[in-house]
Order: sequence, then C-alpha cells, then structure tokens
Amino acid sequence: MSMPSGVMISDECITASRSLRFGRGPKKPRFVIYKISDDETTVELCEASSEPNYEVFLHSLCGAGDSTAKPMPRYAAYNVEYDLGEDGKRSRLVFISWVPQNTSLKLCMLYATTKEQLRNALDIKLAIHADTPDELEWRSILSVASGGKV
Repeated sequence: MSMPSGVMISDECITASRSLRFGRGPKKPRFVIYKISDDETTVELCEASSEPNYEVFLHSLCGAGDSTAKPMPRYAAYNVEYDLGEDGKRSRLVFISWVPQNTSLKLCMLYATTKEQLRNALDIKLAIHADTPDELEWRSILSVASGGKV
C-alpha cells in the first residue's frame, strides 16, 4: 500500500494488526509496535507481544532508541481491556503515535505524514498522539478507550 509520504506499509504490519484484533487464546497479542524503516521506505513490525502488563508495553514503546540511545518515534496498537461493572467487560484497540520531543524535524514530518494512512490501513478508530511519556499514562489510555466511562 503506497502512502502520500512515499512510505509503504509492509504486509507483516497488517497481519500483526489482524492477529491483535481477531486472535484468540493466550498467544493473542496485547500490543503491536511499528516503526518506519531506517531507509525511510517502509512501515515495519518491531514487536508483537501478549504481555498483559501495560508498563512493559510502555517501556518497549518509549525505550526504543537509535545507536546513540536517542529516543526514536514509533507507532503502536494496544488492546485496552476494561470493565464497566454491570455493563460488562469491553476491549478496544487504540492507535498510538509516539514522537519524542527531541525527534528531528524531518523524522517528525515523516511520522506525521504516515500516521493517518497507517491507522486507516489497520482500521483503528481511536488514536492518541504523545511526545512525552506522561501523555501515555494508563488512565489516559483507558479514558480514550472507554469514551471517558472509566
């Protein structure tokens, strides 16, 4: 799939998203992390994990760095599960665009121009953009996923 930014989405990204959405059992991913390749031509899969601990996800997402340990941007899809009491348990996918504050302008623009096309290709309606880790606190993600009900 071609994008206005010239960056392609790998088939592996779509497959991982489908597994996140439709998978069953203990091996079903809880989150998937994507990145734009080093040659800036393709969105590729970084990690898919069934780890239920949100802090592990947050560390994987925000801890990604280049060879000099400078934080690098990423995209992610996270399956947020929550309980509405007598209305029952729910789960929603949330698309996250993580672009750390010190990211170069060129890379910021590349991630910005690719974000919506990737989100649409993955068919995820809810989205969050963050450039600091505190914007990704669990209560913020939960509020977006639940429509403010939790």
